[in-house]
Amino acid sequence: MSVPRFAPIAAVVVAVISWGIGPIFVSSLTISLSSTVLLRQLIWLPVLFSLAHLAGDGFTRHHFAVSWKPGIFFALSVALSFGSFRETSIANATLIGSLTPAVLLLIAPRLLGEKVTLQRVAYSLVSFVGVMAVVAGAESGSGAGQQGSLGDTMALVGMLIWTAYFIAAKRARDEGVNTWSFLTGICLVNVLLAIPWAVISRDDLLDVSRRDWMFLVLMMLIPGTMGHYLMTWAQRYLDTTVSSLITLGGPVISTSLAFLFLSQSVSLLQVLGGVVVLMGLGGVIISAATARGAKSAEVGTVDPLLNSKP
Repeated sequence: MSVPRFAPIAAVVVAVISWGIGPIFVSSLTISLSSTVLLRQLIWLPVLFSLAHLAGDGFTRHHFAVSWKPGIFFALSVALSFGSFRETSIANATLIGSLTPAVLLLIAPRLLGEKVTLQRVAYSLVSFVGVMAVVAGAESGSGAGQQGSLGDTMALVGMLIWTAYFIAAKRARDEGVNTWSFLTGICLVNVLLAIPWAVISRDDLLDVSRRDWMFLVLMMLIPGTMGHYLMTWAQRYLDTTVSSLITLGGPVISTSLAFLFLSQSVSLLQVLGGVVVLMGLGGVIISAATARGAKSAEVGTVDPLLNSKP
């Protein structure tokens, strides 16, 4: 079945918007980090398991065998990123996390055989300049000192591990693994890892307020179910360098929402940097859509990427 040219790109854009909302939910929770990670995965697992059987290939030992390694990367990156949202400003945490495209531009040609064009590099540099402007414009009071340094370090390590997950997920999707079945395995691994951490480290698992449950459910539905499904689905059709570059829009969204709802300050330089990021991403999206259209026209309907499972 043919997939419209812009569908994978639109899916990534919506996923990035969903992920951009996520840090606001995390920062609004009052429970511990370990409880947050566990409870979010516990309420997500039955949803994914149901979707895997209703809209996917079910969930078997094969799906678990494919997903357990990426699941470990996912679990570590989520824990570190959630922690960074609480230890430094959302602007710093999301912007450091957005360095994944820079790493992928260096390693994707060797590990995944992807071609990185000069045009894509040029648009990437524009976006990175915007990202650096947002970082430079961050108010010192929003994430300074020892606590801010800890959060920045967590964000950096989480970004490197997330890059490893991105590559592992891309390989799994290239092999034709169904999206819902794959995500179910990812979530199951997260639950298995989070249970001992939450039980040993904290005692607030049974002390969750209605407000916290509301944010946990929203985290599960928006950045979790919608965001991860759309990104994982689109990875079958896009190079990792393209999909990861579009994620540079996430910090702009998160920083804007933090300003509106969490009263975290935003400077003029950050606003200008955000505009530059979006301009660069516009170039990446247009060039990716053009290249994908040309490729589809060249290979016709025999292209296996256009006849894959969701």
